Amino acid sequence: MTRHSSLLVALLLALTTLTACGSSETAASQGAGAAGEAASGEASGEVVRPPFAVRGNAENLMLVWYDEEGPHTAIGRSEVPTERRAEVRVQSLAVDDADALDEDSVYVADLRSSGDDGNYTVRRVARADFDAHIDAYVAGARGEGSALASTGDVIVYGASWCGACRQTESFLRERGVAFIERDVEEDPTAASDMRRAAAAAGLHPTGIPVIDFRGRIILGFNPAALEEAIAETAPAAGSGVTI
Repeated sequence: MTRHSSLLVALLLALTTLTACGSSETAASQGAGAAGEAASGEASGEVVRPPFAVRGNAENLMLVWYDEEGPHTAIGRSEVPTERRAEVRVQSLAVDDADALDEDSVYVADLRSSGDDGNYTVRRVARADFDAHIDAYVAGARGEGSALASTGDVIVYGASWCGACRQTESFLRERGVAFIERDVEEDPTAASDMRRAAAAAGLHPTGIPVIDFRGRIILGFNPAALEEAIAETAPAAGSGVTI
């Protein structure tokens, strides 16, 4: 296998890595917003100096950039479209950065122009935030935000082991609210839909459950937020179902 082929294989494997679900003990909160607003900014993060050089054509690095079609891979800055160089995930193929970067974070570089020292600015960003940021950008570019916000269903994204998810479902049943239960660990599509719905609302969940209450996103088991959502939308009688 040639060196070029080996790099491409490594890049493709990195793209298939999924972010693990967070703890069910995450703090509950809620919010809403347009997909375009979520996609227009940058994924937040702290400026850092990674244990490898990010300069020049960014050779010997794994690069992941994104556009309206989703993430793409490259093995050099020259392969990244000029208009998409502001936020490019970078990872060294030669240096082990495990000691400097935890598994829940990624390095994101601004490859538009380098500093006086020749290095590009690099930020450490939460992996979940960066993935959600890409989802929000794609959803906004495809005009999917309004469709997500106008859904008439109540969806509880969770997992079988999640106690907070069971509390949420019990709460909804007691109030006669029909809902759909989607297991984000058993169904990869559910996990993707959950992230996209949250990102379209400008949110970045770090745990479950995530409730899509007819377009209003609620993070965690939050009785007050659920009561408010029930009061402000037309409730539907029934019990939960699993798909």
